[in-house]
Amino acid sequence: MIKNRIVYTSMAILLLLFGVMVAVLPNLGIETKNTEYSYETLVFNKSKVTTVDIEIPQEDWEDMLENAADEELKQANITINGKTIENVAIRTKGNLSLRSVVNSDSDRYSLKVDFDYYDDTQSLYGLKKLNLNNNYSDSTLMREYLSYELMEKMGLPTPAHSYMYVTVNGEERGLYLGVEAVDETFLANNYGTNDGFLFKPDGTGSDLKYISDNIADYTGIGLKTNEDNIEDSKLTDMLDAINNGGDIEQYIDVDEMLRYFAVNTALVNLDSYQGNMKHNYYLYENNGVFSIIPWDYNMSFGGFGAGGGGMGGGNPNQMRGNANNELPADGQTEENADTPAMKQPQEGQPNGEQLQEGQPNGGQPQEGQSNGGQPQEGQPNGEQSQDGQQNANRNKGNFDMGGGMSSNLMADSAINFSITTPVSGTTLEDRPLLNALLSNETYRAKYESYLEQLATTYLTEDYIQSITNNLAMLLTSYEEADPTKFYTTEQFLEGVSGDNSLPEFAKQRSASILKQLSGELVVETSATAQGNMGMPNGDTNNEANGNQMQMPDDFDPSQLPEDFDPSQLPADFDPSQMPEGGMGNEQGGKANGGPMQRPDGMGFPNQGNGQATQETGIDKSTVLTATATFSFLVAALLFVFRFNRRGR
Repeated sequence: MIKNRIVYTSMAILLLLFGVMVAVLPNLGIETKNTEYSYETLVFNKSKVTTVDIEIPQEDWEDMLENAADEELKQANITINGKTIENVAIRTKGNLSLRSVVNSDSDRYSLKVDFDYYDDTQSLYGLKKLNLNNNYSDSTLMREYLSYELMEKMGLPTPAHSYMYVTVNGEERGLYLGVEAVDETFLANNYGTNDGFLFKPDGTGSDLKYISDNIADYTGIGLKTNEDNIEDSKLTDMLDAINNGGDIEQYIDVDEMLRYFAVNTALVNLDSYQGNMKHNYYLYENNGVFSIIPWDYNMSFGGFGAGGGGMGGGNPNQMRGNANNELPADGQTEENADTPAMKQPQEGQPNGEQLQEGQPNGGQPQEGQSNGGQPQEGQPNGEQSQDGQQNANRNKGNFDMGGGMSSNLMADSAINFSITTPVSGTTLEDRPLLNALLSNETYRAKYESYLEQLATTYLTEDYIQSITNNLAMLLTSYEEADPTKFYTTEQFLEGVSGDNSLPEFAKQRSASILKQLSGELVVETSATAQGNMGMPNGDTNNEANGNQMQMPDDFDPSQLPEDFDPSQLPADFDPSQMPEGGMGNEQGGKANGGPMQRPDGMGFPNQGNGQATQETGIDKSTVLTATATFSFLVAALLFVFRFNRRGR
């Protein structure tokens, strides 16, 4: 008979080996056979900067840059962390932001990579489409990243995202934010099915007001999937319910939408359904129930301007330019991320007007005007690089679009943005989905509980500071070396810590939320304050300008006089607000000035080197296997114990 000591020792060794296997094997970087959605860790690795190397015929690349507004697809090969995918489609992307860059001295365009355009069986670890966002109008480079992080923390289905350093034909293009496209792959990964209806509203119907029971009347509803079965959609039934007092729980995921609007409100993200533009969100209908999917957060943290969509903060009643100093018309799209622009809109159709010199964004700034001149030695972006070229390189100037945090992050209108009437440039009644939720006492109480959770747990100074510090350590060397960046390193670091930083915004915004919840702070709202849409008025001192234009929901920029000339907001960066010592020195680079250096050991593009590495973690299949194996070992131990007792 086997001695108990031998039996127990053997079982203990087996259990120890099991523990070592579970703890160590997932971290060895061994690629598993195939998990359908392994791109979440193999492509979007948040602990490093992913390398993206694009190889494209040089003439095609130059044509893409010269005709960026066409968004024409080009064929290319792409290598991501050493994994090469051939025969992919790539194009510039965006709409209003794209036009702004087209009409600037920069060619730093956002890009969209379509892995399965030419071969529908092709993907990158399951990923079919990748957006490379240029961080337009965000000097911190962190607003969109942080927003998605908070959405994830609040349990919302959120596109995968991480930072990526891009090269084209061996030439560095700079630091981008990679974001997963919301498409069939995203739906299957997050909802278990992509058989439903995915909508990206933007235009007529995107406010979700009830028009009729004919879905064709909602021309801006933007159906992206399952178009052939649109008659089976419950969209009009849902709209009828939220507008006319039906059972909304039958048609929408109430709890998810309350969490979404709580995060959106806390982050003062007004380039959204809650603002005048009523866009930048997805709806997914699965079995007749609608979920909401967050999208496009480079204007969060008050970047779109409370009180109407203008850049910056200040008085909500003041007329200010929007995030891009552009004049979007109702129905225009900031970006059509999922549909390549194979055909250009005709004159007279939405988005069909051509920007002429002298019209908004139509001309180049002149020397001596704001942003018009070349940077001088000693000025931001004016330093000489190693080859004697300007650090700004393709930008040719200090390309400050007025989106820098240095002037507007701590605006009172953003810090104290109302949580009871969380809309801007519109009224709560004109946003029936949000109105239907907040007019119900039970739903409002839950919405407020989510705001409290955000204000005490996630949108706190300490939590946001920990993220910005880590991102600064990860990104500073890449940001310094970025040859096409829109902003200076000082402006980037200003958002990391200090009196005008993202953590300071979190501190003051969360305090305001808690005061509003307790009744200590009452934010006055009015139809006038909420109904004004900001737009440039030709005076950089907008608060002092009494000649304010009003911009209604159906504003058409083509009605502006041809000689209308929007002002450019000047850069008013104060280097004294930069964190002491600068984060850049810790990364082996200079925070300000001097030659650009490639960061050693940071995963910079290295031709022919590097395998895709998986982020530390254990997937569901590993957990299930480990649980089953552990249960088997315990059962075996009990069996041997009982067998020994009977054998005595």
